[in-house]
Amino acid sequence: MKQIGLSEAKTRFSKICEQGAAKGEAIVITRRGIPLVKIGPVSGAGSKPSSVWDRRAKYQKRHGRMTENFSLPSREKQFWRNPLPHP
Repeated sequence: MKQIGLSEAKTRFSKICEQGAAKGEAIVITRRGIPLVKIGPVSGAGSKPSSVWDRRAKYQKRHGRMTENFSLPSREKQFWRNPLPHP
C-alpha cells in the first residue's frame, strides 16, 4: 500500500485520486509518518455506467413489459407539516 505525506496529498489530491482509481489500490495519507486516512477506490467505480436502454431492459426483466396504459394517481392536495416544533 502506497503512503503519501499530508502536504504532498494536499497539493496533488486529484492526481492521487485518479491513480488510486486507475490502479484499484488504496493510498494511505500520513502526517509525520503516522497514518491518518486511507483513500481507496469505490467498488464498481471502474465499470462503465449503464445506458438508459440497459436500465430499461433491466427494469422490464424485473417488472414486466412497460405499457402506455396506465392511470395517473389522484392529485390530492398534500399538506406539509413541520416535524420540528416552533420555539
